[in-house]
Amino acid sequence: MKYKKSAVTILLIIFLFVLFSSSFFGNIWGALIDPNYYIPKQSSVFIFNATVMQNGSSDAWIYGEDYNNYYYNTGLTKEEIILFTKEEAKKCPNFNALNSKTWCGVQQAGISESPK
Repeated sequence: MKYKKSAVTILLIIFLFVLFSSSFFGNIWGALIDPNYYIPKQSSVFIFNATVMQNGSSDAWIYGEDYNNYYYNTGLTKEEIILFTKEEAKKCPNFNALNSKTWCGVQQAGISESPK
């Protein structure tokens, strides 16, 4: 019985550490306080990380990333998020994750994903 309590305590500590060290709470908070804070459909609240936030009264993000993709939020709807895979980024000379103009093959207006 003593070992069960110790095991549960250790698992709880590990769970809380992982939860607090991830972007989960920041993403939940952003979604709760700002209706323009979207998590891309290709990502999740657990792994998405907003890297550049808008200045001013909105808490919406401009640039973000997760394990597989970079994201650029061009507007105020989910459909205005541009995706660029990290695999494509490796092939793109002078790529800068915080400057969508350097994302090879991505047109700034009217697309939602990078070319395949």
